Amino acid sequence: MKNITTKALLTTLALTTSSIAFAGGTLTVSNQTGVITIDSNSDWDNIVIPANTTLQARIHILSGRTNDVTIIGQNRDSSIIAPYGLYAESAPNEKGKAGKMLSNIYSDCNCTVSISTLTSRNPRKFHILGDTDNSKMVVDNVNIFTRWKDGDPHNHHTTDGFGGGVDSSIRNSTISTFDDSIKVYNDLITVEKVKVEHHENGAPYQFGWGASAFPFAKLILKGENIVLDKFDETSSKKYKHGVFGWVWADSSKTITRKVDFRGPFSHNVGSGADRSSLYTFGHRTNSAQSVGSNGKLDLFGQNCKKLTSSNSEYRQNSNPTIWQNSTCS
Repeated sequence: MKNITTKALLTTLALTTSSIAFAGGTLTVSNQTGVITIDSNSDWDNIVIPANTTLQARIHILSGRTNDVTIIGQNRDSSIIAPYGLYAESAPNEKGKAGKMLSNIYSDCNCTVSISTLTSRNPRKFHILGDTDNSKMVVDNVNIFTRWKDGDPHNHHTTDGFGGGVDSSIRNSTISTFDDSIKVYNDLITVEKVKVEHHENGAPYQFGWGASAFPFAKLILKGENIVLDKFDETSSKKYKHGVFGWVWADSSKTITRKVDFRGPFSHNVGSGADRSSLYTFGHRTNSAQSVGSNGKLDLFGQNCKKLTSSNSEYRQNSNPTIWQNSTCS
């Protein structure tokens, strides 16, 4: 390992519908399909998904909106958003903004979107995405699940979990999806009491794929957060990323990622599964994707998880600069 330093402790509403129930600024959904679009301050303030209801529509909160929006279910397990069906496949070839807008909940507003007490299932792209610095996503008490039927090879379920703008957060939630679970692309991304199931594809915490537009990001881990490894490796199939994965840092500028371990962090292994690396840098197979010394990772906090030669992988000649607090262990 190179470049590792130990440091002292640092202190519109567009939708297809058969029935809409509303009161003031609240839309209580029933059998909508298509897209529910909020693009001005005269559109819905609140969207409610009743218990035992599956919403078959995406939700877009777009740049014309500056007032905050709330999306709330009445039951975490049975208030479901599944625009494409409970076992829908992803759309890996859909790129750019058009691809991102295939997410279950998408925002590029200058506002806060609060999401709670529901389950998100099998999007074509992201489950929940705030796509600009000012799109703050506040998520609490949700399930983010990508599921596949028995016997399905599930290599076409590459759906990401949660990403948001500056000061976004996810709390008291469970993520089990077949791609990156939490994007650490912005400042002050807070994760508190979240359990992530780690499958073959995707990192529970992803620091970047290129990340030229995201030169700085900070992850704050509060409460007890858990990663549970779920993949049984073979000679030809390995975890594609570690718990904290950084695939590629734009070599033209300094890219910084900080992790503040404020609460306990557990990396566990499920029955019949293998243990993944805690930290990985670079792509497993693509020699063009690596993290050079311009990629700087700063680890600190009272519960910091130390990066060591035994719990990390440096792929494609990756050589990031690592700073570790003296409290890391």
